[in-house]
Amino acid sequence: MQASLIESDDEHHWILLDHQVTQLLVDAASFRLQTWSMDASLEIRVAAPFTLHTAGGAARALDPVESEQLAPVLALMRRRVRSITATRRGELAVEFGDGARLDVAPHARQLAWEVQGGGALEGLAYRCDAGGGVPWL
Repeated sequence: MQASLIESDDEHHWILLDHQVTQLLVDAASFRLQTWSMDASLEIRVAAPFTLHTAGGAARALDPVESEQLAPVLALMRRRVRSITATRRGELAVEFGDGARLDVAPHARQLAWEVQGGGALEGLAYRCDAGGGVPWL
């Protein structure tokens, strides 16, 4: 498999090999990015405000409900996804091959984010419900 899990009581850290963002989708309340490798796929859905850190270190706060703000996310297309980390508190970090990072915190009133794997990553599933907490299913 082209992924490995480093698991502790506080977080699940997945290191991904050969995963590249192949699709970005925007709807009225969220955006999704999908990755693909020869044997697996991964979908990450973000439905709460998040921070996009560029490879150069700049940070930009974005809200998927304000779809006009999501233009910087387009730069993630075809980027390699290096890792995803889900914490016990309900935080998500997605690290890209060029050093960019997407951080999502729990939201008090709504589902903040979801991660779902397919193929060799079937069974990889995380979800941060309203208020945060342990996201592993």
